[in-house]
Amino acid sequence: MKLSILDYSPVDEGLMPVDALAASIRLARHAEAQGFARFWVSEHHGAPATASNSPEILMSRIASATQAIRVGSGGVLLPNYSSLKIAENYQLLEALFPGRIDLGFGRAPGADRRTSMALNDEKSESIPYSRKVSDLLGFVTGRHRQGSPYAGMRAHPVTRDTPRPYVLGASGATAEVAARAGLGFTFAHFINPGDDGPQAAHTYRAAFEPTDFAQEPSVIVAVFVAVGATEEQAAECADAFHLWLTHAESAKPFERVPSLATARAHRWSLEELAVRKRNEGRLISGTPAQVVDQLRQLARAYATDEVMINLMMPGESARLQAVSSLVEALSGAAAEQ
Repeated sequence: MKLSILDYSPVDEGLMPVDALAASIRLARHAEAQGFARFWVSEHHGAPATASNSPEILMSRIASATQAIRVGSGGVLLPNYSSLKIAENYQLLEALFPGRIDLGFGRAPGADRRTSMALNDEKSESIPYSRKVSDLLGFVTGRHRQGSPYAGMRAHPVTRDTPRPYVLGASGATAEVAARAGLGFTFAHFINPGDDGPQAAHTYRAAFEPTDFAQEPSVIVAVFVAVGATEEQAAECADAFHLWLTHAESAKPFERVPSLATARAHRWSLEELAVRKRNEGRLISGTPAQVVDQLRQLARAYATDEVMINLMMPGESARLQAVSSLVEALSGAAAEQ
């Protein structure tokens, strides 16, 4: 099983976004040293507890600080932008870091209604997502759909290889979009932990059509992870995670990722506990060995060999240690088989 990272650049309690971004760079270097396959960064707007709101800029910094690990977006929010501009951004990244760039994109706005309006204040119409995807791929390859007004146009700079595209999904609705275009497919189990994900992966594989982008289907499943040296430490990390998540998707999000001390002192309301219960399946937590076992089960459910972990744990040292301990546990489990 291969491990990758999706990083939100969490801003820890008592720190500033500049600290979070520096920590993301160190985490990427550490993940590369530990043999991780990819390091993807998110795009969130109006979320003060996460510092990653422009994947392309952060990707460039991370790719320049590493040597071989693939660097990608998890993901760029395609409806907010011109397909040509996104194609140009990622073609430029591919030219700067050949053979290392993943273009993960999704159809969610990634923000509240007012922020979405601000991101799209000059748009006069909403373009269907399938057309946005087709245009994006057309600008990357120079081959547009029949009847496209952009026939003959291509994003520059032209590179030997293209960025590797992945469609991000959280409901299964985009599985066939990825399959028909011969793209990779990444499912956000950390958003929707039910049966939709494995079914979407099955639908994607069944409908996959080989293209110049890929000859074989490729599925990645992404999930929140909290790791502790003991079950008690893991439970504390899970408490802090759920406290952050309970408020992150409410009208009153935390300005920072709550510390273990803040989580210990927090008195959960009945409403918060109800939200936490609904979110339980979005997190895998436990000791390194327990987490690796659960990640393997998740990979089997999706019939994939790659799991992308999202370490929304408080404290940079805890996140770095989680990477090391998971690799060690994964190696130990492989040796026992």
